[in-house]
Amino acid sequence: MPTGINLTGNERVWEKPVFSSKVVIRKMKEAKKAGYSSFRVPLALNYLFQQSHFEKELLKLIEASIQLDSRLILANFNHGLSEKNYSQAIERLYSDWERVLSVVPQNPGNLYFELANEPDLNPDTWYRAVQDLVPRLHKIRKDIPFILGATNFNSLFELSRIQPWSLEGVIYTFHFYEPYLFTHQGTDWTGPQNSTLGIPFPYESSSMPRLDYRAKGTPGEINYRDYEMTGNSVAIQDKIGQIAAWAQINGVQLWCTEYGVTQNADADSRKIYLEEVQKVLSQHQIPGFVWEWEGNFGIKKLTPPFLSN
Repeated sequence: MPTGINLTGNERVWEKPVFSSKVVIRKMKEAKKAGYSSFRVPLALNYLFQQSHFEKELLKLIEASIQLDSRLILANFNHGLSEKNYSQAIERLYSDWERVLSVVPQNPGNLYFELANEPDLNPDTWYRAVQDLVPRLHKIRKDIPFILGATNFNSLFELSRIQPWSLEGVIYTFHFYEPYLFTHQGTDWTGPQNSTLGIPFPYESSSMPRLDYRAKGTPGEINYRDYEMTGNSVAIQDKIGQIAAWAQINGVQLWCTEYGVTQNADADSRKIYLEEVQKVLSQHQIPGFVWEWEGNFGIKKLTPPFLSN
C-alpha cells in the first residue's frame, strides 16, 4: 500500500505564498527518500492563479511527479465555499478547475484533483453542488478523477450518512484526527478545549496530565473524561472500520487524504499513533496521506522510523 504525505504551504494565503515548483519538488524528493510514494499538494487555486507564473510552475510539478513515479493530488483549499456566498463561490470553484483542466496534460495515470477541501456548507447544499458541478467539469474532460469529501471538515461520520453521488470517475475521501484531544493538543487555533498538553497515546492513566483549567466547561473536558475509551487502537479500528464498511457496501473507492498529530505531542506517542492509523488504513486497503511533511504537524524528523508498509 503506497504511503502518502501532504506537502503543505501553498494553501496558507495568510502567509502570502509565492508558488515555486522547485520548493515543492525538493520536498517531494526528500519525502520520497523517506519512503513516501504519493503526494497531496494543498493549493489555494483562486489566490495562486493571480500569480502570472503559476500555470507554468504547476506543469513543472506534474512533470516531476511523473519522473518520480509518484501519485499526485492537487487539492483546492481556501475556496471560500459557505452558505452566505454559495452562488458566487461555486462558480469561482468551477472556473478555477476549468482553468486547471485547460492547462494540465493528458493524465498519465498518476494525477488526481480534490474538488474542495472541507467545504463549509450544509450537507444537502454540498450534495446538490457536487451533483451539478462535477458533470460540468467532466464535459471539459474526464481523464482526471475528482476526489470528493463530506462536510464538517471532511468528516467520516458525515460521509457515512450519504448515498454516494451518481457520478463516474470519482474517489471518496475523509480526514482522520481522532482522538481530537490527542491530535490537536496545544493548538491555538482550536481554542481552549485543546489546551491540555502531555496527552499520551495510547491512554495510560499514570501518564495522563491534569486537565488544563482553560479546558473546563468545553468539549475538551468531555474528551478528557472519555480518553480512556478513545485513546487506543481499538477505537481507531472501530472508527475507520465504519467508513471502510460504508465504502465496501456502496462499491466506491475510499482514501484518507489527511491524518496526523501536532508536534506538541511527544515524539514516541506521535510515532505510535501514526503507525497505528497507517496499519488500520492498510488493513482496509485505504491509501492514506499524513498531514504533513513540514509545518505544525510536520513529521520530517520522525521518518523513516514510523513507516509501516
